[in-house]
Amino acid sequence: MPRNNEYLPAATTPLDPEGEQPESSMANRQWRPSPLRSISPPAIITIFLVVILWLGASNDYSLGSLSASSFLGEPKTLEEELSVEASKKKLDFSQYVGLWTITGDEIPIDDPERRLIIVGDVHGMDNELDNLLKKVRYSPGNDRLIHLGDIITKGSHSRRVLTRLAAQNVTGVRGNHDQKVIEWRGFIDYVKSQKGGRKWFEELEAMDLTPKEFDRLPKRKKKYSIPDGWQWGSEHWDVARKMSQSEYDYLRTLPLAIHLPSLHTFLVHAGMLPYDPTHSIRNKKQPLSHLPDVSPASPQDIEIVRAAQEVSILNEVPQNRKPFTLLNVRDVTRKGKVSRKSGDGQPWADMWNEVQRLCKGFSAELADDEPEELKRKKYLPCYPTTVIYGHAAKRGLDLKRWTKGIDTGCVYGRRLTALVFGDRKHKDIDDSGDEEELEEVRFGDSSKARVVSVKCRAP
Repeated sequence: MPRNNEYLPAATTPLDPEGEQPESSMANRQWRPSPLRSISPPAIITIFLVVILWLGASNDYSLGSLSASSFLGEPKTLEEELSVEASKKKLDFSQYVGLWTITGDEIPIDDPERRLIIVGDVHGMDNELDNLLKKVRYSPGNDRLIHLGDIITKGSHSRRVLTRLAAQNVTGVRGNHDQKVIEWRGFIDYVKSQKGGRKWFEELEAMDLTPKEFDRLPKRKKKYSIPDGWQWGSEHWDVARKMSQSEYDYLRTLPLAIHLPSLHTFLVHAGMLPYDPTHSIRNKKQPLSHLPDVSPASPQDIEIVRAAQEVSILNEVPQNRKPFTLLNVRDVTRKGKVSRKSGDGQPWADMWNEVQRLCKGFSAELADDEPEELKRKKYLPCYPTTVIYGHAAKRGLDLKRWTKGIDTGCVYGRRLTALVFGDRKHKDIDDSGDEEELEEVRFGDSSKARVVSVKCRAP
């Protein structure tokens, strides 16, 4: 399992300085002063600032947020976007990690002794997680366990869940609640590293303040400014200050997305968009409107092209390069904006399934079609891709053809759910004492997965 405990590198590519003009080697050439030499230094500075301001306005950047990307073009991948955003911040508490790819060799579900188990939002419900792992008879030596984020907060035993998963280095993506804990811990560690910061933090910590009590403190007591929207004394703050360094390291190495090319699947916490809804689906900038820059020369290469196009959905759809989307999206508004609220527009999963139904493969005829011909035939040169996600507890178990939502609201007293791949006639699943039937669902091109869940008791 890949690990990266370092802060994301900032985009620090310098601009090349303008080189000096070479002196003339012609001895008989008469010297004349350059017209530029007659311009005073203040005038030169003024011209330079005007050019900078013009560049900033033309690229929708303010002077204060100018960075290498302002001059070098827009980010092209999720990692570039994260690096640019980190470079704009004096202190980066987000510590985002972009995309992990897990190959088929790492999840050999064709092996009858191996399985892939994907678990929905746990939210600190350790007893229920234990029951679910027992029900599927999880074997750390043979099975690959992956969670979909939001493993902590809201439930009664966040620290126990975190300790369990960190100790086993369980693969997963980060959720929006995990992200808040990561940011709080980054802030706490920064404060404690400053002169007098540890004493300040520990004195306030000992006061056991609620968020409202902290807000009422006089300014002289607030030596360090809390970022907007954060709450001192919140559950996220509490988990962040108590977790061990190894647990913190585990959390901040979790990526925003995982790609499983052998299953043609993405794992994300909340969701992702199949295209940029501010433009036509057949616009040449849309990743599914054309073949990627890899031309298949043999049947084996089709898998390489599919994987490249799948990754392009994440990298070339601008909304998917924003952590907010991957961590929070529920709906897409009529104007194409990502919303964290249900009912603000079309559920992203509905949009995803509508687009995947247009994918008809990479046939030679399809590859040669012009955009207008594609529009007439109403198909796209792509193969379908599946997204497995959590986050949407109100939606519950939401099993569509190309999206599988498995946050079934355990922390609200409903169920904790897993998808099991490679299960051979569910011989390794204990369904005794549970009236819930084991549901088998179609997955990907021709695979199947089994839905397994356990009852939860609300905290």
